[in-house]
Amino acid sequence: MDYKTIRIDIRERVGVITLDYPPYNSVSKRMIAEIIAAIGALEANDAVRCIMLRAEGPDFSYGADSGDIKKDLGAASEITESYSVLGNRLVESIDGCDKPTLVAAKGRCIGGSTAMFNAFDIRIVGEGFRMHDGDIYYGTVGSWGMSSLRLPMWIGRNKVLDYMFLNEDFTGRQCVELGLASKCVSDDALEETAFAIAKKMSRAAPIAVKYYKDCVRKATQNGIEEARAFELQAAEIVFATEDCKNGLRSVVENNGVPKCEFYGK
Repeated sequence: MDYKTIRIDIRERVGVITLDYPPYNSVSKRMIAEIIAAIGALEANDAVRCIMLRAEGPDFSYGADSGDIKKDLGAASEITESYSVLGNRLVESIDGCDKPTLVAAKGRCIGGSTAMFNAFDIRIVGEGFRMHDGDIYYGTVGSWGMSSLRLPMWIGRNKVLDYMFLNEDFTGRQCVELGLASKCVSDDALEETAFAIAKKMSRAAPIAVKYYKDCVRKATQNGIEEARAFELQAAEIVFATEDCKNGLRSVVENNGVPKCEFYGK
């Protein structure tokens, strides 16, 4: 694939994917397709023993690309598959990867990029990291298989409700407390620390890693197919509401930050 929004290189058995789509590293449909393709290529490469994701620039990502959202609202997107389908495929490609995965992030991580971030096995953040999701404040519910599906299984009911309803810019330290991040370090030490951990992970026995991850998924995702079907049904109902349309338009008009309130009955 001809990558236009990401870069790939291999360093000491670590396959590194870099988000490089200025100014905000927005998660466009093309970026999703490119990351899925990159993970597949690195997973098939025997020289790669760990996959790491990082981002160029001051911020990890401002979430779903407003241009693609606008096209979706007008049913004129170049890529016809919905964000729900593509986003879930991205999450599944990361979560289902047979190799160990790690993400290193600093700056802002908003909306759809939080689902991508949370899918990685190990999540290293800088102290200046800020995570902001809040689908319900956009007039939507999660449809990528993460905030309303995997996260409740992974971090528990109370923490996931804190995450969604408090709707704060959670700091790196707070993300560790919530179980969203594995480790928080200084922004200056982020890249070095993350790569050192990725190199350590690359020394694990590949077959053992694959089957260990399979066991963990079995233990933590019992009934996920039924839950995913309900999530899609809920997302379809909510997406058809005026609240959702107004919320998404507000996201487009305000660079990813909705500025509207809902008073529907």
